[in-house]
Order: sequence, then structure tokens, then C-alpha cells
Amino acid sequence: MRRRWPAVLAVCAVIGCEARPPEADTGADEAAIRALLEHATAVNNAGDAAAWAELFAPGAVFMPANAPEVTTPAGLEQLAAARFSSFDSDVVISPVEIVLLGDWAFSRTTVRGSLSPKAEGELVAVDLKEIAIYQRQPDGSWKVARLIGNSNLPE
Repeated sequence: MRRRWPAVLAVCAVIGCEARPPEADTGADEAAIRALLEHATAVNNAGDAAAWAELFAPGAVFMPANAPEVTTPAGLEQLAAARFSSFDSDVVISPVEIVLLGDWAFSRTTVRGSLSPKAEGELVAVDLKEIAIYQRQPDGSWKVARLIGNSNLPE
């Protein structure tokens, strides 16, 4: 066992002396994702379907609970337009955790608030949990690449 230590120390010395890439500015990346979540809250509450669809990266996939996945920008906008035409939103999207992985990141969020029917009907409580995967775009911004969520409320 003692004979291996010089080799291990030599390897560690070489690895420790290698040039390493500069550390990413994770604080700025986390702030950008938090800003994206704040913008998502504003877009939902404004009922802006086009802006909601623009939160997503090219090739994004949205997997709503109890519904087929949505994989096109037109499909994302149509889904949002249908919801926004039926309800006014008053929700807050809050990050529980954000994990950065280079040009990818994920968050676990809560969505809480209510939906008010535009026609007759009762207020609908919103209490969701979501996982979002983000991808850094060529311009350095972050967009949603995958989004999946479901309700905490009994049906």
C-alpha cells in the first residue's frame, strides 16, 4: 500500500496544476432564472399567451398534468390562449430550489394563487408543484426547455 502513495501524490500534483476553466458566474445565472420566474408570474397574471409561449426555448416540451404534452410554439400559445380566455390569473411562481449545471439548470417551484372564471363560476384555487429545466440561449438568456407539474389539491 505504501508503494502506491508516491504515484497517487504525483497524479494529484499533476491534476492540481492543470489549467481549469474559469468559474461560471452562478450568481448572475441564478438571478436570471429568478427574473424569468418573476416574468412568468407577470405574464400569467397579465393573460399574455404570446409572452407565455416566448418563455420556452425552441424544441421545448410542456407536460401539463392529465393532458397531452405540448411540443410546438404554436401549441404552447394556443394552450395559454385557451386558459387565459377562460380565466383571469392571480398566481405567484416561487422557486424552492435552483440548481445550475453549466448551460442547463433546473428549478423546483410552487405556483399558488387563484383563477377567476371570466364567465360564471367559482374561484379556482391554484396550488401546484413544478419542475422546470432551463437552457441557456445563444444570446446568454435562459428559457424553459422542459416543464412538468401537478396539483397539490385533491380532485
